[in-house]
Amino acid sequence: MKAALDITVLYVAEAGVFYYRYNLVRALLELPTHHEFTLLDYFPLEGGWARREPDEVKSLLEGRANVRRIRGLKDRKLARLGFVQKYGLLPLVRPVDRLLEMPWQCLCRFETDRRIRRHLGDVDLFHSSDVLYHALRGAKNVATIYDLTALLFPEYHTARVRQAQAKKYRFVQHKADAVITISESARRDAIEYLKLDPDRVFVIYGGVDPAYRPLPQGFVAMALGTWGLAPQSYILHLGTIEPRKNLVCLIQAYHRLKKSMPNAPKLVQVGTKGWLCDDVFEQVHHLDLEDSVTFLGRIESHWLPALYNGARLFVYPSIYEGFGLPPLEAMACGVPVITSNTSSLPEVVGDAGVMVDPCDVPQLAEVMERLLVDEQESARLGQRGLERARRFTWQTTARETVRIYEKLIG
Repeated sequence: MKAALDITVLYVAEAGVFYYRYNLVRALLELPTHHEFTLLDYFPLEGGWARREPDEVKSLLEGRANVRRIRGLKDRKLARLGFVQKYGLLPLVRPVDRLLEMPWQCLCRFETDRRIRRHLGDVDLFHSSDVLYHALRGAKNVATIYDLTALLFPEYHTARVRQAQAKKYRFVQHKADAVITISESARRDAIEYLKLDPDRVFVIYGGVDPAYRPLPQGFVAMALGTWGLAPQSYILHLGTIEPRKNLVCLIQAYHRLKKSMPNAPKLVQVGTKGWLCDDVFEQVHHLDLEDSVTFLGRIESHWLPALYNGARLFVYPSIYEGFGLPPLEAMACGVPVITSNTSSLPEVVGDAGVMVDPCDVPQLAEVMERLLVDEQESARLGQRGLERARRFTWQTTARETVRIYEKLIG
């Protein structure tokens, strides 16, 4: 079997989508198999030759991967040009954009199909990504749904994100021969809300990288010094700052914790600013928590195991997740986890963490205080987390993905 996977998404995605795709591709390339895997890098989608190449992508491309890099047309709008915005020309160019949008999109689709078929005409199966929604004629087509937040919680997303995800949902509904979801929860949502045939929707969980494990405390202390932190001196949250992550409720719960435990560890948040996130910072200011809540921003992935290891607790009260990789990584490091009782998170955490209603601020504050006080319960949860995390490996993800490929090819 010859299979091709789009890796263009690795240049723009962050957090869960990036790490699922990267680790899946890496594990597929490491499988002892007679199948051939080709990686598609479709340049025009993300800025052409000048774009930044993440270290993880470099590691894939420097290995034994067969990579096809393809130039092509980019779906452009005049309104996005810098000089148009700078000189106030938007009212003039928007009518032109609307007039040209349909013919330009048709031309882009035609040219994309022509160029990709020229390079991938010999493959049996094509696995598209969150960037390139393309069905390869003459091959079986696979798509992955990570979550349905843009559909279920449109108020948590910008119009641009909703439009992009709506395009993906249409592709999944009408073009994909098989759809992979990363949890049973996401599968149920995809079947119910996208009206997909259950027989073509498959669940394949993500894994946890071996780097996420208990580390020597001396190394952890040295690494944390980079940010002025000490081991066991903070409560950790990791994720993009966006409404779905429910950081406003976490900050409110932390404020209640500080009232009952003035010496409670500080709250440290790791992750990039996403969208609609101003209220998070406003909440910190309003509750006078600037000295107790620290935002570290994006941290290179090789530092994350140390940040997990140094935490007293990992708290993740997300409203909705397609999988929930950060709680799994925290468990793999032996850190007690508090997370939501919603969506996929109970599947990932099981009985190895404490689950709460993500919108119940008093309950979240009470559970944080309980685990900070009861060191025996925290230690038990840490041990359970280690045991549960061992069930999730990227090698298993890759093997199960190949089984779906083989089933499609027959």
